[in-house]
Amino acid sequence: MMNNKQMPYNTLIGPDYREENVYPEGYPGLIIIHDSSDEETRPHWHLGMEFVYSSHGSCPFIVDGRKRALDTGDILLINPYSIHHGIPMSTEKPLVLSVTFNDEVVERPYPFADRYVLSLHSSRAAQDDLNRLVWLGEEIIRWQRSDESIRGFKLNMLLYELLSLLYSKFVSGIRRPELTRAGRNITMQIIGYMTSHRRQQFGVADVAQEFGYSREHFCRLFRKATGMTFKEFLTALRLDDACRSLSSSSASITSIAEECGFPDARALQTAMLRKYSMSAQEYREKSNEQNRARPHHAGVQQP
Repeated sequence: MMNNKQMPYNTLIGPDYREENVYPEGYPGLIIIHDSSDEETRPHWHLGMEFVYSSHGSCPFIVDGRKRALDTGDILLINPYSIHHGIPMSTEKPLVLSVTFNDEVVERPYPFADRYVLSLHSSRAAQDDLNRLVWLGEEIIRWQRSDESIRGFKLNMLLYELLSLLYSKFVSGIRRPELTRAGRNITMQIIGYMTSHRRQQFGVADVAQEFGYSREHFCRLFRKATGMTFKEFLTALRLDDACRSLSSSSASITSIAEECGFPDARALQTAMLRKYSMSAQEYREKSNEQNRARPHHAGVQQP
C-alpha cells in the first residue's frame, strides 16, 4: 500500500508551491490514505485535479485560502492550480482518501483537462452520480489496502471510472487564466507568499515590489487572476485563521486579531460583521454550541 511514509508525497514542492511529479508507475494517479489525526501537509498545488473522500472522521482543508469542512461521508474536489493543504485534527483518528491525478496521463485521452473547473454542484450531476462517487471512494480504499493479486487491475479500473464520471458529470466551467513568467506560475507564487506571510503586517505595495510590479499593474493582474482584490483575499486568509482560533481557543479577541495578522481587534470585528453578520464573540459562542451538539453526518463539500 502506498502511504505517506513510503512515497515522497508533499516533500517535493517548488518555490511557487507546485508539487513535483510523485506519481507511481502504472497508475493514472497517486492514492494516499490519510489515517493519522496529527498529519499536517504543506500548502501546494498541481496540474492534475484531486479527489478527496472522508470515509470516517473530520479532516478540514484550506483551499485557496478558504477553509473547507470535510466530515464523514463528505467529498471534496480540488481543481488544478488551487493551493491547498489539510489541517490536522486531534479529536479522532480519520480515514480519508485522496487521489491526485497525473495530468500527463489524463491529458492523453482528454486534452486540456487542467482548464476545466469541476464542482459537485454541476447541473449535469444527479444524486446517483454523487452516490457513485462515494461508492468509488470506498472501493478505492478497500482495494488500496488489499493484497490480492488483481489489486492493480481493480485500482486502475476504479480510477479510470472515477475520472470518466468526474469529467462527464461534474465539469462546471473553465478556470480563470493564470499569470505566467518565465514558464512558472506567478499567481501561485503570489498566493503562496501571501499565505505564508498572512500573519505579518504588509500591504499591496510591499507584495507588488516583492514580485517586480508597479502597485497599479499588480492590482489589475491580481484581480484578473483571482476574482478578488488584494485586500479581500488577504482578509479572507486572516479571517479563516481567526475563526479557527475563536472556535478552538479561549484567547482574547484582541490577541487572536494580533496573532492572525489583523491591525487591531476592530479590523477583525469589521471583517466578522461583513462576512458573518455577527461579532467575534457571537461567532465563538455559536461555534461552541454547534460543536457540543454536532452529530456525524454525510454530505459533500466543494470549493
